[in-house]
Amino acid sequence: MIVSMKPTGIETTNITDIMETMRGLVGKVVRISVKESKPKTHWEEKEGIVEGVYPTVFLFRFKNRRNVDERVAYSYVDVAIDDVKILEN
Repeated sequence: MIVSMKPTGIETTNITDIMETMRGLVGKVVRISVKESKPKTHWEEKEGIVEGVYPTVFLFRFKNRRNVDERVAYSYVDVAIDDVKILEN
């Protein structure tokens, strides 16, 4: 789903805090909103599971538009600079 307004999510830019938040979400179903690469004003929402937390990235699994499992790694910096938003489910 594409939305044009900026979603709200984790409100900290502290990488350690973001990592701890993500660690608490491992194995849980969450929604994320990812800034589209072009144009940067649109957001795509995805619902999936946080599969793992690593030193610089977290792994997110979701069903793509073809209903096929897809895994993507997002960095904590992506969350800190608002390119990825972790939404309340």
